[in-house]
This record gives sequence, structure tokens and C-alpha cells, in this order.
Amino acid sequence: MEIPQVLALPLKEAARRLEAAGCSYEVQSLLPPRASEADFEGREVRRYVVRQQQLSANRLALTIVYR
Repeated sequence: MEIPQVLALPLKEAARRLEAAGCSYEVQSLLPPRASEADFEGREVRRYVVRQQQLSANRLALTIVYR
């Protein structure tokens, strides 16, 4: 199985491509110091993949940032 390259893609697009390829993934957020995901609730933010790490044959860890 070939795992798609999803770096620099919006999280929604990355998820769509990985699911289509039969890959599972987990998402890890990379936030500024003293920030939490709750700080971004209700705001229009875009989430982008900045790191893709293979955990097993068909499982990935995606690190995302907020813009």
C-alpha cells in the first residue's frame, strides 16, 4: 500500500486522501506557547499538515498548525 503525501495540505483534504487510500491517522496540534485548541473555538481557522510521520504500515501521525 502506498501512503499519500499530505504535507502542506489543509487537514480536511489530507484526511480525505488518507481515508481514500485506506490509511488511518491521528492528529497532533502544534500550538503557540500558552495557547490551547479552545482558544480557537468559534473562530475561522485553517488547519494545515506540517509533519507526516508513519507509525505502522497503514497508520500515520499528522502534526497540524492553525492559521
